[in-house]
Amino acid sequence: MSNVSHPLLDDADQPGWWGWIDRNTERGTRFLNPILIKEARQALKSKQFGVTFFLLLLASWFWMVIGVVMASPDIYYVPSGVYLMTGYFLLLSVPMIAMVPLAAHRSLAAELDEGTFELLAITKLSALRIVTGKLGSAVLQMLVYFAALVPAFGFCYLLRGIDLVMISLTLGLVFMASLLLTTFGLLLATAVQNKAGQIFALLFLLFCILMAEVFCGSFAIGVVMAQQLTWEVGSFNFLLLFGAVAISFMVLFVQAAAARIAPVTENRSTRLRWIMFIQQLLWVAAMAGAAFYDNDAEILFFGIVMLGAYWTLMGTLMLGESAELSPRVLRTMPQTTFGRMMLLWLCPGPGTGFMFAILSAIAGIATLSSVVIVFGKIAGSSNPVMTSGIVVGYLMMYLGATRLIVLPLSRRIGNSFLLPVSVMVILLVLGVVTPSIFMAITTGAPSSQYGAQEFTNWMWTLSESSGSRFAFGVEMSAFLIAVIGGGLFVLNLFLLVREFSYRRVSVPARVAADDQEQSSVVALGE
Repeated sequence: MSNVSHPLLDDADQPGWWGWIDRNTERGTRFLNPILIKEARQALKSKQFGVTFFLLLLASWFWMVIGVVMASPDIYYVPSGVYLMTGYFLLLSVPMIAMVPLAAHRSLAAELDEGTFELLAITKLSALRIVTGKLGSAVLQMLVYFAALVPAFGFCYLLRGIDLVMISLTLGLVFMASLLLTTFGLLLATAVQNKAGQIFALLFLLFCILMAEVFCGSFAIGVVMAQQLTWEVGSFNFLLLFGAVAISFMVLFVQAAAARIAPVTENRSTRLRWIMFIQQLLWVAAMAGAAFYDNDAEILFFGIVMLGAYWTLMGTLMLGESAELSPRVLRTMPQTTFGRMMLLWLCPGPGTGFMFAILSAIAGIATLSSVVIVFGKIAGSSNPVMTSGIVVGYLMMYLGATRLIVLPLSRRIGNSFLLPVSVMVILLVLGVVTPSIFMAITTGAPSSQYGAQEFTNWMWTLSESSGSRFAFGVEMSAFLIAVIGGGLFVLNLFLLVREFSYRRVSVPARVAADDQEQSSVVALGE
């Protein structure tokens, strides 16, 4: 018997070609997600996936036969690719946009509900790797569904009437929508952990899936397949903006889901706030470029209003954070005075979140409104400068009032993002209906024309400020909004004493020794 061993059985530390491959392969496996294999095996063996995949194959075969029969005999002479591709798109959108997000949502929700998540939490897997493992399993299911129906799209290409660009846009739209809904479903799974909350989260996800089906179907059939999306600069910018915004929200949802299940001692806010800031940069650049390219001030008005709505939502959610910082978070705080001035607002806490939302909104909205000043007059009926002041004033007023109400309530019932969201919704509704109730009591009927008494009605005020000629009372309303919003902002500044009192703490000797030992182990392993 020969004593020569196979090269694959040699020690990885030995020199030579196979030893180099083994060492680099072992080093590369450390970056892989170990939970992905377990989740992929569990998902692909599930009855839901098997039934869905079998029905998808059966439905695609049935549509091919029925479509060809219904299009005959014109299919030999008339291009019929769009006709069959419409059916295949509808078949693909059901498992991709509906089934995959629901399966990912229930997978993570079941881990939290059944208590099996604690088994994962005690391992070395971080919260982010657990969430990305669930996401990777969902992406693998998407690829399997694609493998089942992409050949059918190739069959449609042979029937003429469509091109490869149309097929690529359709498949890309379905994939992006499915991935976005999947990440959002993972976030909803971690948002609430009680039975009633999980039911409402599931219903809300179903509503989002229905809206996504309608939007994607309308866009794919009415725009892409109708060949109304020409390859001009405007169309390319629209697709680029849609892709950038979708990817940024995917990253935000994944990081937020990981933050929800991370230990309370971790810094769960700084990464999210950096992502929000990057999203604002993308939005401001896109809106400013589109307004300058199309010479339309209405785009700036839309961008300013959406930016105000974005920071109203994000600021409200940040008000639900805990004001208590763990020693681990305090060790990462800025140390210098300049660093504290610039980076303190990225640290966790409702007070820093309030300031981060206000300051970021002011910076983004001021940048959009300055486009008119820098590049001169832009055509359109909107006045972005007036709109900017009103939006910032409303943000200060409603977000400041929400924080003043939530601050004492959170000390009694605890911190929860549902509390500030509920208070903000109530304030926004009262701001719209209160002026009408007041006028109905005093005059017998709601106001038929805009007046200064409607300054809390953000819907009517923003609508009136969108024109070049303001209705009577808009200037007075803008003044009242600025005064009240500024007053609430200053009042909230006096309540930031606790945030300013935080100081960076030194790393204990035991923790420093453990970190050094762990670093040594990693270095030896590499």
